[in-house]
Amino acid sequence: MKKLVILLLTLAAGQQGLAQGHYTGSSFNPNDYFAPHAGLIVPVWYGYANMDYHNAQGKKSDQLINPKPGNPTSLDITQNVKTHSFILMAIYGGKGKVLGANWGMMLIPTLNSPTAGIALDYYSQQTGSGRYHFKNKSIGFGDMYIQPVWLSWQQGNMQYAVNYGVWAPTGRYKPNDLDNGGHGYWSHNIRAALKYKPTPSINMSIAPTLEINHWQKDTDFKEGTHLTVDMGGSYVWNKRGDEVGLFGHYTKQISDDKGAGGGSFVADQMAGIGGFISYWVVPRKVGLMGRITQNFATENRFGGLAMQTGVNFLIPTDKH
Repeated sequence: MKKLVILLLTLAAGQQGLAQGHYTGSSFNPNDYFAPHAGLIVPVWYGYANMDYHNAQGKKSDQLINPKPGNPTSLDITQNVKTHSFILMAIYGGKGKVLGANWGMMLIPTLNSPTAGIALDYYSQQTGSGRYHFKNKSIGFGDMYIQPVWLSWQQGNMQYAVNYGVWAPTGRYKPNDLDNGGHGYWSHNIRAALKYKPTPSINMSIAPTLEINHWQKDTDFKEGTHLTVDMGGSYVWNKRGDEVGLFGHYTKQISDDKGAGGGSFVADQMAGIGGFISYWVVPRKVGLMGRITQNFATENRFGGLAMQTGVNFLIPTDKH
């Protein structure tokens, strides 16, 4: 029986000048780091994200100017981004073996419609207090993920995987523009994964991902390297292959940003936890999926609530 590898990249709006990179932890379900069975998988997904920017103290409101005795000027900025993403993926599971491993490839183009609401609070001794609102709404293509290396080996109840993927800056990017749908730079994702099956119905996995970024287009800025550790488990509750699971992650920036500031930019981090459920409408051919993720311990980046739902179509290329 074939097992559909179901995955979704949780995509938030790309915002210029806000460090966080491309890969978002908890983007994959626990089984999705491992190459699929032979065949073509076409997932069609809708994703919603409600994200706020968190400062170095983990607070949503970022105070840009601190009030001081004798100079009561203060400036606070609160940013909120709600993103509607439409994702059509192409996943291919190859026949035969490569280096003794099952293999596959993946392509994920995205269409984003972010709505950014920015509220600016200002107070000074001369002008008094004020609150100013800026609204921005746009739609366009985001950056594209391409994973040409997707290998997995199995030994008993253990499974191992190596993935390499690249984020191409196909989304619109212009410095200091809120309409950006992409980040304006290339990112390399290097991942290793381990899965353990204590029983035929239970899966447990862990997968560290290293993301290395290039210089940003038309700016003197290079995002630092990030390390993300994803982990989770799932349970298949019937012979049809319907599944439920939990997952979590922790992301940490492990090298400094580079640019005109001499690498003095702030580093970011984020954690998250979530769950998913999958159901076969037509067993091994058409499936439904729903998932939800909540971020916490977020610093110097966007974090919040993300939900996805969609349909997965499986077109097998072998007879089993």
